[in-house]
Amino acid sequence: MLNDGVNSLARMYTSTFSDWFSQAVIDFMLGNRTVSVFSEFLLKLQSSDPRDLIRLSKIRAEAIATCVSRVLEEGERLLSGWTLFSPEELNVKIGEKFEEKVLLLTARAIYVISYDYNLEKVKIYTRVPLGDINGISKGAYILSPLEEASRDPLQNAGFVISWTSSNNQITRVTSYSIRNSLGTQSSRPSIVNTVKPSDSSATNVTRRSLVSSLTRRGTQLSKILSETSLAASSDRAFAAFKVLPIDPARIRRGPSSGGLYAETADELTGAANCRDAADMIVESIRRACEDIGNTRPDFVSYEDVVSLADAQRMTSMYAKMEYGVKRLLWLGG
Repeated sequence: MLNDGVNSLARMYTSTFSDWFSQAVIDFMLGNRTVSVFSEFLLKLQSSDPRDLIRLSKIRAEAIATCVSRVLEEGERLLSGWTLFSPEELNVKIGEKFEEKVLLLTARAIYVISYDYNLEKVKIYTRVPLGDINGISKGAYILSPLEEASRDPLQNAGFVISWTSSNNQITRVTSYSIRNSLGTQSSRPSIVNTVKPSDSSATNVTRRSLVSSLTRRGTQLSKILSETSLAASSDRAFAAFKVLPIDPARIRRGPSSGGLYAETADELTGAANCRDAADMIVESIRRACEDIGNTRPDFVSYEDVVSLADAQRMTSMYAKMEYGVKRLLWLGG
């Protein structure tokens, strides 16, 4: 009985901890992943299935297509669309919660969209005309200094888009209703509500209509609208974005068919790392602003969004101890 118990504990430890690294080595040897799988393992202490990466790329492509159909104004031409890591709130670089947002670039504006991947619907979005954009700063965006992969500025890069607050920007909140379309007019004010920064009375009316029609979710939506009105009261606003990890292996061997399959095509296919991807996105936005006449001096600047020193100051001693214990269990020291 003691021998069986020891074997059971050993199997449980192997399946919970050491098998993750073995699977990463197998994926690498089969050519399904590149050396990035080891950086991912050191960062997350687990590795992703190559098929899951393909599935996630398709889900993100579908999220961009859904946002285009829901939020773009009639006749507005889409130039590019990306999914990026960003704080839930605007005007912050380090927030309590982060999410994957959709950023759309058209010939006239950019759209910063919070998207619900479970319900496949737009939660809230902000439209900023290209003429209101003051500039873009790009650089390292480091959220954790605990592991070497998370400290690498090449693989942890982002940018900040800043603009002047005016009545040209529009923020819309979609309630948790069965009807999801933002482009269709409705007599029910709880479905779509527009908040204009310059019209405080309209903001108050919108807040009252939301609270009265959605009592169950009044607290959550009131908080969103309060943050929107506070952001609108200032002269300048900004949104921070961190580029999602880039895997340079765009073509992998399919385990079932024996052939080759590729990830869904995206705008960042030629990027070798996150810094290259950030450069490509910023350049696309700069060219779009230049096409409409927004040629401000020093439009693009180089400045770390969150530097390594800032990340080290924000990391608590408890987080360092927790990571040390996990590393001891998974890697043995």
